[in-house]
Amino acid sequence: MKTFPRILVIIILVFSLFPFTARSEVVDRIVAIVNDDIITMKELESFVHLDKQTRFSSINEYLAGLKLEEKLGIFIEGVLIKQQARKLKVDVGDRELEGIVENIKKQNLITDAELRDQLKKEGINYDSFVEGIRMNMLKSRVVARVISSETNVSDQTLKEFYERNKETFREEEYHLKQIYISGQKADGEKRAMEAYGLLEKRPFEDVAREYSDDPSAKQGGDIGFVKGEDLLPVLRESLQNLGKDQYTQIVITPYGFHILKLVELKRSDIVAFNAVKERIQERIVFQESEKRYRQYMDKLKRSSYIEVKI
Repeated sequence: MKTFPRILVIIILVFSLFPFTARSEVVDRIVAIVNDDIITMKELESFVHLDKQTRFSSINEYLAGLKLEEKLGIFIEGVLIKQQARKLKVDVGDRELEGIVENIKKQNLITDAELRDQLKKEGINYDSFVEGIRMNMLKSRVVARVISSETNVSDQTLKEFYERNKETFREEEYHLKQIYISGQKADGEKRAMEAYGLLEKRPFEDVAREYSDDPSAKQGGDIGFVKGEDLLPVLRESLQNLGKDQYTQIVITPYGFHILKLVELKRSDIVAFNAVKERIQERIVFQESEKRYRQYMDKLKRSSYIEVKI
């Protein structure tokens, strides 16, 4: 069963809020006015087109059954968020965006070329992908500015959370070797199974050199040390209870098939409360923010001029 990474699930939430370039043959016309912005039929059609083409199913399965007017409502929320970002002078810099994209590649253990190839396969323009990340960050910062500041969390609550979850605040670094088979290959799954079967007879490094699509293949799949928090949850979980020099089963991500070998594990002491206090507060606030976000959006809609023409 495929498990989709958290950060990409978050990004597809952006795809549900903001338009992206796509082929269109519809006659353009205004379908809605939101304060000083207009939404055209081509923009809405682009959004719907992307919704149908992407395979990040967590959001698409929900949106698939919605009518066009309902999807327009979601689109309008995105426009309102952008307007509020301009009003609050909230922005996201290019360097920060580059860092987020690098983190996505690191989490998936893929190269820039592999990321671009996967996006192309999904029918997503790379620039639109990056712009989607920018819009998601704008939304997060607007939420933090107008919602999170209203959520007060006492030091006692933070300490209680820390005590209950102490083990999650250990820093881990994994020295890994990897066999990676690109999901874009028609025989990718077959090659992954062949490689996995050969590991009973041949050294991991030799199989990596022959089968792996990752640049590390020349070094026997050695990708060095990776922080646990930088790995996708599905990859990190596959390493649990793995002994030194043992390897995982085939792990599926949106980019392909991975087999990881654990060379060494470094575990730090539990991080002190003061060092993770802010992180704990963000986590607790996030749990409360969705409810407050819906209340905020309802209030924003009531105070805005919105005219729907379909």
